[in-house]
Amino acid sequence: MTATTVTTAQATWGHGLGLSSGQREPEYHLLAPFQSMPKQITDRTVWTKEELEKDPTRWLRPFSAAEVDQIQKAIQQVEDKGLELAQVDRSTFILPSKLVETFTRVRDELINGIGFVVLRGLPVEQWTTRQASIAYLGIGSYFGHRLSQNRQGHMLGHIRDLAEGKEVNGEGRIYRTQKAQTYHTDESDIVGLLCLHQAMEGGESQVVSSHHIYNVLRAERPDVLQQLCTPHWFYDRKGETSEGENEWMRTPGYYYYKDKLSMKWDSYYVGALQRFWDQGLLPLYTEAQQDAIAVMEEMCKRLSLEMTLQAGDVQFVANTHNLHARSAYKDDNDPCKKRWLQRLWLATAEEDGGWPLPFADSGYIKRGGVQVNMTPESYPLEAE
Repeated sequence: MTATTVTTAQATWGHGLGLSSGQREPEYHLLAPFQSMPKQITDRTVWTKEELEKDPTRWLRPFSAAEVDQIQKAIQQVEDKGLELAQVDRSTFILPSKLVETFTRVRDELINGIGFVVLRGLPVEQWTTRQASIAYLGIGSYFGHRLSQNRQGHMLGHIRDLAEGKEVNGEGRIYRTQKAQTYHTDESDIVGLLCLHQAMEGGESQVVSSHHIYNVLRAERPDVLQQLCTPHWFYDRKGETSEGENEWMRTPGYYYYKDKLSMKWDSYYVGALQRFWDQGLLPLYTEAQQDAIAVMEEMCKRLSLEMTLQAGDVQFVANTHNLHARSAYKDDNDPCKKRWLQRLWLATAEEDGGWPLPFADSGYIKRGGVQVNMTPESYPLEAE
């Protein structure tokens, strides 16, 4: 493929409007067969909960008082200029070089190391929702390029209970309920959360290394690992489709490309296919596949690290080599005390040091996300 052809192809992503490229299936001819995949992953991406419980400094980093002051000054500069939330980025949310260098090191650990971090201590209780949003968007801009998270084009997401427990045509999104979320990856290189309010009870966050799981499965259940490395899994798009797209995607769980092992997995979306099975549109899962789903969920629970996000915590997780989950929770009756997190989906482009992926949009700067037709980007300050 010539350079001219590549440039032309890149220009078509995001409808040529700079939008997210959206959900898509891998390029199947780029997927390494199971027989040629590594026998073991030995990179610094592999971690165990015992290691990180023993040394939380590897993933928990408090902000210093001086850093909080620098972030507050950056918020004030954005407000003084009267900028919209969409305009908050590295060029407008300006931080001292020392803090930028810190974020650069943390970002490298996200992309190439253990793949998650909690930055603790933003004084969100002293800020308005808009000020907290400015801080979060500004900090996030030092880690990746923002992506749309749903059919509405939300670039700034909100994790709150909107009573979507009952699905209609499979279109409910479980993050908008109080239900537990199974272990999964999102449609982005990095997912970020800013905790504004904790739940009255529950809502703990779990993270697990998909590379560690790979190694354990190689040793304990190679048959299950082979199932997970085969592109015979289907994902429900939950109705978030552009014109001409199928209501589902086909993909493996693990895929190996250019010496990088990545994962795409969500047992909830994998299992939410009944309406398609009823219509005979997709093949039923075999007993081996059903067993793989159960083994994968059990192993995630066994190997994961659990944490409770406090108000003012920023958590970033690399979807490439970690899965994350959430416990069910209960809210306070006071609407002002209900659990509330803001969410970012971030792309780490190849040109910015991100991993090459076996997808046609791998070189696009805003690869991934959920993009429905040409829905414009939006930045709501409340859950919608």
